[in-house]
Amino acid sequence: MKKSVFAVALNHRSQTEHWNEAFHQSPYKTPPKTPVWFIKPRNTHRKMGDVISLPEQQQTFSGGTLAVVMGKVARKIRAADAEQYIAGYALANELSLAEESFYRPAIKAKCRDGFCPMGEMAGLKDVSALDIVTEVNGVVKQSWSTSELHRNAAELIAALSDFATLQAGDVILLGTPQQRIPVNAGDSVTIKAQGLPTLTNSFSDETNVKTQPDGHPTLFALGLNYADHATELDFNAPEEPLVFIKAPNTVTGDNCVSVRPDNLEYMHYEAELVVVIGKTARNVKRAEAFDYVAGYTVCNDYAVRDYLENYYRPNLRVKSRDTLTPLLAKITPREAIPDVQNLQLKTFVNGELTQSGSTRDMVFSVAFLIEYLSEFMTLQPGDMIATGTPKGLADVKPGDEVVVEVEGVGRLTNRIVSEKQFEENLK
Repeated sequence: MKKSVFAVALNHRSQTEHWNEAFHQSPYKTPPKTPVWFIKPRNTHRKMGDVISLPEQQQTFSGGTLAVVMGKVARKIRAADAEQYIAGYALANELSLAEESFYRPAIKAKCRDGFCPMGEMAGLKDVSALDIVTEVNGVVKQSWSTSELHRNAAELIAALSDFATLQAGDVILLGTPQQRIPVNAGDSVTIKAQGLPTLTNSFSDETNVKTQPDGHPTLFALGLNYADHATELDFNAPEEPLVFIKAPNTVTGDNCVSVRPDNLEYMHYEAELVVVIGKTARNVKRAEAFDYVAGYTVCNDYAVRDYLENYYRPNLRVKSRDTLTPLLAKITPREAIPDVQNLQLKTFVNGELTQSGSTRDMVFSVAFLIEYLSEFMTLQPGDMIATGTPKGLADVKPGDEVVVEVEGVGRLTNRIVSEKQFEENLK
């Protein structure tokens, strides 16, 4: 299953109705104005008939939904033209733990192993009022219609492809109602809709690690993982890691360009140490964490602050835009870095030092992050963790050359170009 699975929260009317009052209070203050995207990484992917392990002592909820599958590359597509880019539709179960906030990443609720089973694809001409039915052990527990969504498939494709190039086989989950269906060990859950193959999965309390499906390696990223950077943005350092996921479309390489969208006020770099996982990791203890590290590399995790909507999840429009994550392909072996928590990070813009910090100032260390993530999801060889950036952000503009480096690990160079320049070069 080598594809990206994008999902959208708050796309069902019952959700926005339920959260409306909260969205006018702190910390939200205003409701979101654009789709609230998140990503279901490869460890969540499952297929028809797979048995899904449930987390201990936490209630899991079923979220039957419709998935739209892309048929070809889609970039900056208008909603009116979206249909010609669709290969078909499938049923999916967007499993989740209970959510109490849309303000921060929901990775622990949404990205557990097996939390995205998906059925076989079929062609449908009209999904504007398709009934999605969920049965538990043969009893209907929920039925809702796609007519209740705020944005339909075509509108979501247009919104996402405006900043992220979609590939054939990529999937968008269209959303779920506010009310979800609890599932327990021994249950069999079936999702149905007219014209589509059904999706049935059973649930177990066994915790054996299942062989993980193929797919894009997952690139995790950390928000506010340096105390001085949190202070720089007028935040307190987090009490729990703020982990989010970056889509493959955003990754580019050394000596490549990164696009600054036109008519912006502020786009900044973020020099980051990246940890590369070397073998399957599940329930790893901190003392053993480095046994699972293949090595380290460097990335520049650009962010477009203009598009930050009051910190509703890590907005993909901010963090997962095409070309905005230059990543050094060379991996420095773990053994070459005796103390990963004592490395200098630096950023140079047009040769001038603009950012300097040390990995010793991380709020959550490399070993802590591996333990934290592997407690609720399986890390696989090739997965990466971008560990955050220190203080020293600055606006970058077309023509700027930006160099980020991590002591002993590597040096990464790229150049900023305008959206207009980039689009003209694509013609």
